[in-house]
Amino acid sequence: MIYVIADDLTGANDTGVQFTKKGYNTIVSILDDQSTIIIPDDLDVLVIDTETRGLEEKIARERLKNILEKLNIKKRDIVYKKVDSTLRGNIGSELEEIIQILNRDICIFSPSYPSHKRITVGGYLIVDHKPLELSEYSLYNFKRIENSFIPLLLKTQTIFPVGQIDLKDVIKGQKTIFSKIEELYQKGNKIIVIDSTSEQHLADIFTCGLKFEGTVLFSGSAGLANNFPNLYNKEKNIQTKIKKNDGPVIVVAGSRNSIVENQINYLKNKSNLKELKIDLEQIFTNKEGILEYYTTKGIEILKSNNDLVIYTDARYNEEKLINKKLMNKYKLEFRELEIKIKSFFGELTRKIIENSNIRYLILTGGDIALGVCKELKIYNLNIIEELMPGIPLTVANYKDYSLNIITKAGGFGKEDTLYKLINKLKSIENERIFL
Repeated sequence: MIYVIADDLTGANDTGVQFTKKGYNTIVSILDDQSTIIIPDDLDVLVIDTETRGLEEKIARERLKNILEKLNIKKRDIVYKKVDSTLRGNIGSELEEIIQILNRDICIFSPSYPSHKRITVGGYLIVDHKPLELSEYSLYNFKRIENSFIPLLLKTQTIFPVGQIDLKDVIKGQKTIFSKIEELYQKGNKIIVIDSTSEQHLADIFTCGLKFEGTVLFSGSAGLANNFPNLYNKEKNIQTKIKKNDGPVIVVAGSRNSIVENQINYLKNKSNLKELKIDLEQIFTNKEGILEYYTTKGIEILKSNNDLVIYTDARYNEEKLINKKLMNKYKLEFRELEIKIKSFFGELTRKIIENSNIRYLILTGGDIALGVCKELKIYNLNIIEELMPGIPLTVANYKDYSLNIITKAGGFGKEDTLYKLINKLKSIENERIFL
């Protein structure tokens, strides 16, 4: 059995689909402290969304412990801890918790995702050709820290010794990588950060981890998972029918970076879709009224057979824009603001879907994806295929029909990504079966 532990929903999905591509039957479960975990007999990969990324460290540890203790993870099972490719969340403390609970000897850690311009050199995470702390992704955090140097970041979050394997050794291949892993383990290191700039490096790292005689916790972004070897020679055996739908698509975009903003602008310029641009101020001053207004308007748009995008153009990293003002005005912490926005988007989307015959949803941003799924009472997603790198198509049971949901991390894709995704959805063949 393979277990993937992720701290947000889009991350769970973009990692789970890497196993689906190799023929593994993969399900994503959205869990909380009270969840009951049911594992189907034919399941190969269970991906668990713990939703711990935005929690305080102590609470995140408690939730993770509660979930892990419900799982019967054996010594021979492969466990993969998915982390954000821009290092958000309680990475070090969650790695420590998993290592302790599952009694793993080492953690092999490489967060690179070369296809999305994230690489690791000299222990530093480079994003879009810049050290992480100088990139747009670091600017979203109002409490900025020097977070580019991975070993230092981990050492602030865990008591475990952290070792490092540099690129000069990685490029020499598996023999050298394996030797360095053994050497660092013998010196007492529990977490080993390994440089990687290419898919071949990640493939070599995974192979060396599997050769290690002790027990290993693998950890990285979807990039490392993409290089998981096909251990059991699985053939593609997923049998899921997806009926063609000529109706409209709803795009719900809650991510806060310029990539999503550019993707929405491109989509608006290239298609006839209609928009609901959410006024965040009114969420706090007139929630019920604005909820009814946007719901009615959204239903009208869909009944006219137009695609719909729901979003807000407020950028979190620009101090003069509304998010900072809302935090000050309503005395909210940044995370509290995010939760209120997630809740509103989820409720609005549910009300619109309940009154329209929508079969396709595109959800961008982990918080928004979770908010919508929870409002729709969807807690399990069957991963079908990867439509674009790191962007999976999933199917969920909603009431008496199947709802096809695409999730996308906010920072993923080029400016034409949303446009291409809608076109892909509308070109799916009638009753397509994946065998």
